[in-house]
Amino acid sequence: MTKPVDLSPGDRILISRTDRLGDLILALPFVATIKARYPQCRVEVLASLYASPILENNDRIDGIVRVLNKQLVSDRLYKKDLLQKIRQADYRVVVALFPERHVCQLFHKASIPTRIGTAGRFHSVFFNHHLLHSRRSNKKHEYQYNLDFLKFFREGVTIQSPMVYPRQKETNNARRILKEAGVEGEFIVLHPGSGGSAERWPLDRFLQLYETLVASGYQVLLSGSEKEGHIIDERSREMGITVRNICGETDLRTLGAVLSLANVVVANSTGPLHLAVAVGTKVMGLYPGKAVMSPARWGPLGAHDRVVVPTNKECHCPPNRCECMLTISVERAAEEVASLFNESD
Repeated sequence: MTKPVDLSPGDRILISRTDRLGDLILALPFVATIKARYPQCRVEVLASLYASPILENNDRIDGIVRVLNKQLVSDRLYKKDLLQKIRQADYRVVVALFPERHVCQLFHKASIPTRIGTAGRFHSVFFNHHLLHSRRSNKKHEYQYNLDFLKFFREGVTIQSPMVYPRQKETNNARRILKEAGVEGEFIVLHPGSGGSAERWPLDRFLQLYETLVASGYQVLLSGSEKEGHIIDERSREMGITVRNICGETDLRTLGAVLSLANVVVANSTGPLHLAVAVGTKVMGLYPGKAVMSPARWGPLGAHDRVVVPTNKECHCPPNRCECMLTISVERAAEEVASLFNESD
C-alpha cells in the first residue's frame, strides 16, 4: 500500500490538467475530492487559458494558474515567467493528471518536493512518485483514471460528479440571449461541433434533427463557436431550414449558463456535452464505435443521461471519415431526445 503524502494545514497542492475542455471537466471530481480530504490545504489547478474559466466560482478551488499551451512550447520568455510563478507559489505537491512534457519539466525545475505523475513515458523522469496505469487500454472512464491518483493521498470521501457553477450575472446574460433568440420556457440545445476530438454525427443530421424536433412542438436552438455558426447558417439555407442559432454569442461561462437552463442538450463527444452535465442538465451524447472514443471511456456522468452509438459493434473506419456514425438515424435520435425530455428528474 502506498504511503500517503505528508501534508500539513496551509500546504499548497497544484493539480495540472492542461488539455481540452472535456478533459478538464472530467478532472473536477479528483480536484473536489482532494479539497474535501484536505480542507485546510490550498488546492489550485493549472489549466489551459481556454478551458480555465469553468474553474471559476468553485469553492473547492482556491486558485487557478492559466497556461497558454502554444507559448509554453515556443516562447522561452513565457516559459521562464511561468517557471518563476510556479516557484514563488511554493507548492508542496503537484499532480500531473495530464503529463504534458513542457509543463512537467517546469515542475521539476521548480523543485516541487512531491511530483506525482504516470510512469512509462520519457518525461516520467520529471516525477518522483509514479502511478502505474495505462489509459490506452480504455478499460474504464476517464474520470476514474484521474481518481487512480488518490492512492497517493489519505482515505476519505470520494466525489464522483463534476460540477460547474454559473454566476448569477452569467445566468442573467444567458436569459437575455435566449429572449433575443425568441426562446421562452422549455427548450433543447443542439451542439453539432466536436473540436476534432472524436468522430461526429454530421451537421446535416443535426439540422434534420432540429427540423424534426421543431415539427414535434419543441423549442430548439443551436450552439457553437462563431465559425461554426457561419457554417450552420450557410448549410441550413442550402437545406431550406430556418434555425435559431446562438453560435458565437457566448463565452465559455455564459454557454454553461445557457446549457444550465436547457431541458436537454444533444452533442457529440465534446467538451460542451460534459459542461452541460456539470451544470446539471440532461444530455444525449452521440458516440462512435471506436474503443478509444467510446462512452465507456468518455461518456457523460449524469444520472439521467443517454448515449447513442452506431449499430455497428466495432468501428474500423479511418480517422475523420467514420461512416458508422451515419447508422444513427435522425428518427432514432429524435425518439431518444423526446423520451429524455419527458423523463422526470
